[in-house]
Amino acid sequence: MAGTIDMDRSRASGAVLDERSEIELLREELDRYRNIFESANMIVGHELTKPLTSISGYVELLEDKFGKIADSDEKRYFLRLRESIGHLEELVESFVQLLRFDRVGEQAGEFELVDIRGLVEKLRPREGNERVRLRNSIDPGMPPILLRRKHLEVILDNLISNALKHGGENVPVTVDAEIIRERRGSAAANVLIVTVTDEGVGIPEHEIEEIFNPFYRGDSDRRAGGLGLGLALVKNMIDIMGGEIRVNSSSGEGTKVTISVPVRDGKSPGELKEQENDRQ
Repeated sequence: MAGTIDMDRSRASGAVLDERSEIELLREELDRYRNIFESANMIVGHELTKPLTSISGYVELLEDKFGKIADSDEKRYFLRLRESIGHLEELVESFVQLLRFDRVGEQAGEFELVDIRGLVEKLRPREGNERVRLRNSIDPGMPPILLRRKHLEVILDNLISNALKHGGENVPVTVDAEIIRERRGSAAANVLIVTVTDEGVGIPEHEIEEIFNPFYRGDSDRRAGGLGLGLALVKNMIDIMGGEIRVNSSSGEGTKVTISVPVRDGKSPGELKEQENDRQ
């Protein structure tokens, strides 16, 4: 009997040691990936950005030196240089943002009161047809809400830019928002709902499941020169905020993207409204 007990103890002790060894291996693997992550962040954020800035500066100097260029071929060469530099800068910026917000809690940012309507106005294109096409339908009386501003700004910037780029040349893009009270587990919480809607070409059903994967580019992305990183970044940041994103679309029938993110303040939408009225 004693021999059986000792054998059981020995087996249990061996199992614990095996478990500890496995945990140590996992920790070592995690440290290795963390070092890779930090190296990638440094390379993309500094080693690529710096030479691009220099190239852009030298192109400007060349343009200034030559002044007004009469030759149409030379003008086209400078235009292509500008377009190529812009494409590379967009690629680098997308990588930097993706790496910056790649892990839950990384660069979490401070919670602050955000005027959602005002934020959308800030993201409105400064000129051209796109400025007119963006319709801000958010109630001007909607009170500021407490959340991570930088996260929401990056999310809305990507969603609005995507809708304007892929929806169609003369297709309006409408942004709306509301705060609802929602049961989450045993407690009720405020949730911000934002929709970005266009009536453009839509997304084929077979692509909807793929569009949040990094580097995935649908037909419209390939035509517009998209990089396939924007929606991957959006999905990652919404996950960090504890929210959800849904896409309703089909070919030729437009697209509606809905995001829902929890609001830090525990007050009901009505109480938030009263609180804003008191401030005024």
